[in-house]
Amino acid sequence: MKAVLSLVAFFASTILAATIPDKNGWYLRRDDEMHLEDLPIVDLQITDPRFGDRVFNGTVEAVYAQMKAEKPELFVDEKPFDMETLPRSPSLSKRQGTVNCGWPSNNVNDRVSQWNNCLEGMTYLMNLGQAICGVPASPACSRVSCSHNCGMFLCNKQNFEYKMHCDSIPADINAIATECMDSVGRVWGARDWATHYLGLRKQSC
Repeated sequence: MKAVLSLVAFFASTILAATIPDKNGWYLRRDDEMHLEDLPIVDLQITDPRFGDRVFNGTVEAVYAQMKAEKPELFVDEKPFDMETLPRSPSLSKRQGTVNCGWPSNNVNDRVSQWNNCLEGMTYLMNLGQAICGVPASPACSRVSCSHNCGMFLCNKQNFEYKMHCDSIPADINAIATECMDSVGRVWGARDWATHYLGLRKQSC
């Protein structure tokens, strides 16, 4: 009986540890995040000049909902995602970035089942407009978006914070999908630079 109680206590403490950040804001990863090159997962930080010096934490879905609840007048012109209006990502030959279709692995279970699953997250990113997405810890990964089992990650490889415009992320995610879509329409992969990379993979959400 004592052995059973010990096991229950162990699993309970493991579950709590997986949901409570440590003093650095780092979280233990779920099983489906264990391929992220052994980097800790930290909350994405989003800032927007329309909200002063405030820092919002969480995925774009959560932050967008919070911003809209506080200042709905800023989001009256929100638009559905449209491939025709997507900013064109510069060609890989003109940038340092390269696409890695083996990220996070070549396991089919890491692949998003269809590209359309990612469009909701892309829409939130585009509608954030002036907002800046940042990874506060280094090196570390932040989950940018997760909807319909499509997970997008921004990973910082530097020894200091990395930031980029949130609405520039969809172009790179689109480049990953274009390069890495398999024969049945599943998408996954990463676009990698010296300072950071963006990853696309299946995620439980």
